[in-house]
Amino acid sequence: MNIKTNPADLRWWFWTVTLLFIVAAVAGWTPGYGIVIAISAAQVVYFLAQERSVSAFPTQIRIVYFAFTLFGLWPEPRRAVYLLLLIGTIMVTFFGRCAIALVLKRVPWNRGREVRLN
Repeated sequence: MNIKTNPADLRWWFWTVTLLFIVAAVAGWTPGYGIVIAISAAQVVYFLAQERSVSAFPTQIRIVYFAFTLFGLWPEPRRAVYLLLLIGTIMVTFFGRCAIALVLKRVPWNRGREVRLN
């Protein structure tokens, strides 16, 4: 697996900044959870504006990711969920691989559609 970074791409920066705040949140900085939620909400809005469709594959990925970030609002499950998000966000940020995309491409409404992260 090769490292794939793209600092010239705003979408890559969304993931990179999200990753930094997930690390901070998991390390014990509680405001990090709220910041991750806010960045993820901004990604949803950005991709809705760019793709002009909720059903566009990149938008679906951001909506599901945002839904997972909302677990940061509840103290009990947030650490476990955010550890999973940490692993997934590392994979997206540095390797261009996305577990959410792998699941979404198998749901019925995405069969026969173009599957892409960005």
